[in-house]
Amino acid sequence: MATSPEVEADLRRRIAEEFAPGDRLPKLNELMQAYGLRSRSAMDRILRTLAAEGRLTVRHGSGIYVSRRHVVHRNLVRNIQLEHARSLRGEVAEGGLFEAMTGVEEVRVDTSYELVNASDAVASRLQVEKGSALLLRIFRYTIADVPHQVTRSYMTADLANRAGLTSPASEQPGIGTIMQLRRAGSPPDHVRISLESRIPTPGERDQLSIGPGTPVMEHWRTMCQQGTPLEVSNSIVPSDRVGYELEIELEDEA
Repeated sequence: MATSPEVEADLRRRIAEEFAPGDRLPKLNELMQAYGLRSRSAMDRILRTLAAEGRLTVRHGSGIYVSRRHVVHRNLVRNIQLEHARSLRGEVAEGGLFEAMTGVEEVRVDTSYELVNASDAVASRLQVEKGSALLLRIFRYTIADVPHQVTRSYMTADLANRAGLTSPASEQPGIGTIMQLRRAGSPPDHVRISLESRIPTPGERDQLSIGPGTPVMEHWRTMCQQGTPLEVSNSIVPSDRVGYELEIELEDEA
């Protein structure tokens, strides 16, 4: 007879290796019998855990299905170029900038604003004194009701005021940070991006419904004007929900 942790681990493996997205799982009683698990509440708890991680979808009156996993492919260079070109034209991306860059639908973005003091890490990247007043914008992305990404954007409170960023209502769908900075009279001319993989914190695991053993990709972006940082953002995405691409044109020497 398998223990609850063993059942959960095996179901997680089968979802990844055996079942296809959209497949219906056996009924609760059938799963209990297959694993020799006597507690209905334990089996139900396992399935709810896997559903919270985004691996299963419960359709009331129909059954439990393997979720259709959304792996978003991001072309880091092309996405910045696209946002920059739209800002030069003053063009608003219909349906949202994230959707225009990725082709993904069913996206919801929840935004919050907070005035904070610069931490050591952010102060270093923004080249401001530790404790400086900053606007922190938090963007929580959900795709088809599954948490996908959390992005934190930092800029000085003065620059945020010049950009008209006073509350979440200031955010307009289809308009990104490059256009907001341009409207503030500080258009960026250089963008620096760094990526690294790491183990998520307990808070990140809860917030993004990340299963055991899955690392996150941490994506730092700094927008500069003539060498001076204007805005720094930090994005956290579970590594099994994103694929990063680079596309670089090579030219022959004259």
